[in-house]
Amino acid sequence: MADGDLTYEEAGVSVAAGAEAVRLLKQRLKSTRHPLVLEGIGGFGGVMQMPPLKDPVLVAGTDGVGTKVLIAQALDRYDTIGIDLVAMSVNDVSACGAVPLFFLDYIVTGKVKPEMVADLVGGVDEGCLQAQCALLGGETAEHPGHFASDDDFDMAGFAVGVADRGELWGPGKVVDGDVLIGISSNGLHSNGFSLVRALLAKHTIPLSDPFPGADDQSIGEVLLTPTLIYSPVLHDLSHTRTVHAAAHNTGGGFPENVGRAVPDGLAAEIDLSTWIPAPVFSWINGLGVSADEMLNTFNCGLGMIVVLPRSDVAAALRVIAKAGIDARAIGEVTARGDGPAVRYRGELCL
Repeated sequence: MADGDLTYEEAGVSVAAGAEAVRLLKQRLKSTRHPLVLEGIGGFGGVMQMPPLKDPVLVAGTDGVGTKVLIAQALDRYDTIGIDLVAMSVNDVSACGAVPLFFLDYIVTGKVKPEMVADLVGGVDEGCLQAQCALLGGETAEHPGHFASDDDFDMAGFAVGVADRGELWGPGKVVDGDVLIGISSNGLHSNGFSLVRALLAKHTIPLSDPFPGADDQSIGEVLLTPTLIYSPVLHDLSHTRTVHAAAHNTGGGFPENVGRAVPDGLAAEIDLSTWIPAPVFSWINGLGVSADEMLNTFNCGLGMIVVLPRSDVAAALRVIAKAGIDARAIGEVTARGDGPAVRYRGELCL
């Protein structure tokens, strides 16, 4: 073998920085202390005990946060984006009627900065605490030359939940006459940011500008609001009411997501006048995005839609209100005929 002096460090990968990031993480993480966790972060794999169920099935989901990471990078703020990462996957898992058990994260960056990584994963840990699941493991990778800048990064997440087979939700349980309950979002959540960033560039709007009507928050701060996690309230609903299906309202908006909650032959008819979206949606609409495009791209104020029998609506609304989240009946399931799976009446209050 030829002698040489080239090291991994000189190739651009700092093992010491990675070790320091792990050290900082171990000081901060709380969700790893879950009663079902047998072996958590630090080994080659996390180990978790299955909860006792009659006929258990696993439900898995994976997602990222899209170009919202560029907003975090522009603001040099990394402590909330991890909440978004958890939310995007656990909300999907919960929309199937499963309870999130654990979460894994993957972060890749041009150059590991221990404090930034600790902030990112600290947000993941906070998201897991909100979702009442365990952060069972993860990976931080340093890829010199992969990105245009060493400061760039991306992240992905993976959630696994559990349910009794007979208690899973889905379009197969939905019947004509069921009611749709819309559960409020707290902003854009984590989709549509490529369109938002294009609008900011088109109108030359700095992220540091005050958000219209909210002088205490900048536009960047409003956009960075972390995604609401619905797992606990959906879990409460599953134990008290009959839920047939749910739709996590993310990329693709109402047609793509609500359409997946109704079976062939039925349609979700939504009354757009039954709720008022948060100001951020009116602001986007005012920058030149039509109402139709808003519905096809954003959650427009409703991050989760639940489908259930009409007889359970009042009690379900009380359960959601007890969790401190606004919700309302927004429509019903009807015969589809020759129309689309999702149709509207009324106008969106933008």
